[in-house]
Amino acid sequence: MNPNVTKLESLKKMQSFALPRWKDLPEIDLYLDQILSLIGHWLGDYLSFDGKRIMTKTMINNYVKQGYIPAPINKKYDKYAVGSLFIIALLKHVYQMDEIFALIQQATDGRSPEDFFDYFCETMEQAVKHAVNGTTMVKDVPVKDARGICWNVCNSIACHMYVKNVFLINRDRESTGEQRKP
Repeated sequence: MNPNVTKLESLKKMQSFALPRWKDLPEIDLYLDQILSLIGHWLGDYLSFDGKRIMTKTMINNYVKQGYIPAPINKKYDKYAVGSLFIIALLKHVYQMDEIFALIQQATDGRSPEDFFDYFCETMEQAVKHAVNGTTMVKDVPVKDARGICWNVCNSIACHMYVKNVFLINRDRESTGEQRKP
């Protein structure tokens, strides 16, 4: 067994990290199972650290009850809810829900959901690229600019993803009974 193979594979996977943009989100409203499938498809390679699902029906129902995302209409969630759940899926591995809600409120600062979602995804991709390459991402926004929150949040998530996917991958596989690659 050579654990470096797994680390190299993980690094390669992280180097290809890409997120959808607002225009890529479905234009039609989605059922809960469809959202879970979509989030798993987009983020599963990067956030399935311990073999658990990224998000569950119960989690989403709790987010609705707590007012973090809008309630479904006829059991279907709109594009805004899908985008919100996508961001929550990334942030929930580092932050608690009340923190996520506060950070998103501060970071959006009057911006449209489309602009915020796209800016978040672009910043997240840059942060992951820098984490993988061991470089520092330049903070190109003034201190009081709400986009600075997004910059800090994305860097914290990228560093967490990097450490989990590269250095702790074998530990998580052992805890779930998954076989290491030779």
